[in-house]
This record gives sequence, structure tokens and C-alpha cells, in this order.
Amino acid sequence: MKLLESIEQVFRHLTAPSGHDLRRAVERLNLNPEEAAMYVTEPSHLPYGRRVLFQSEHVEVILIHLPAGHETYIHDHGESIGCAYVLEGELTNKQFWLDKEGYAHECGESVLRPNQFMFAPKGQIHQMCNYGKQRVVTLHAYTPAMKNTKVYYQYEQVLDYVI
Repeated sequence: MKLLESIEQVFRHLTAPSGHDLRRAVERLNLNPEEAAMYVTEPSHLPYGRRVLFQSEHVEVILIHLPAGHETYIHDHGESIGCAYVLEGELTNKQFWLDKEGYAHECGESVLRPNQFMFAPKGQIHQMCNYGKQRVVTLHAYTPAMKNTKVYYQYEQVLDYVI
């Protein structure tokens, strides 16, 4: 069965899944990097490639391609929760907290390798980074489908822009 058909079959009936339900759904796909490779997109308007593989009112499944040396913006997922599964490469996931002015401050990081998962609870602010020499490819599942996401900046980034 082709990847897109498998994703639709697994996710189409989910209406209010938990983060663990999303993980179990991703595990049911029995993903392999070769099959996902044909859906990898290069970055265009974002510092990473992003391709929606499935979307319903309740669930969104996205393939992310983070080239070597690239990182996402510091961001949240709006009202969504989710999980991500690493298919290729080594991903550094940085967590942030906001000060009273709304600036992001790093408060931790974790490194994920192929076949590892991470969760994105509601309200999490994070940044995904690829410090390696090879690309990173990840599959993300969110509920509900993402909207009202927000990008954050560190105080130093704002100073660099102003000065």
C-alpha cells in the first residue's frame, strides 16, 4: 500500500486523539525513509521543506525536511498537540519559555535519532535544529489541524534587527 493511502486509512477516523493516540497511529504506518523520500520537499519560503500529507478537520500529518545546518523558527502549535517521528538524521529539539515581555529563552534541549518520537503538548514553544551534515526528515501528526501558530524571538534577535 502506498504511503498516502496508508496515512489516510490510519488517520481518517481519528476525531479527538490524544498525543499517545497520534503516536500509535504513526507507529501503525511502519514508516521507512525510502518510501517517505519521494514526498520530501526543499525549503522555499521557510528555512525547511514542509509537505502536508493528510489533513482533516481533526488531524494533520506533515512531512518536514530540515537540511543540514538549518533550523525552524522558534514557534508554538497554536491550539494543537502533536508528535513527531524521526525518519532520517539527528534532530535537536530546543524548548523555550517566555518572559513577561514575550521574548523566548531557551530552557532545554533533546536530541532525537531515527525511529525516535517527541511529543508537542499544547502551549509548547520550541525550535527544531539540524546541526549535522545530513538532512533531517520527520513525520508530524497534530490534532486539531494546526492554525493560529505563533513565531517568537529571542531578545538578542530583536536587538540585532534594530541595530
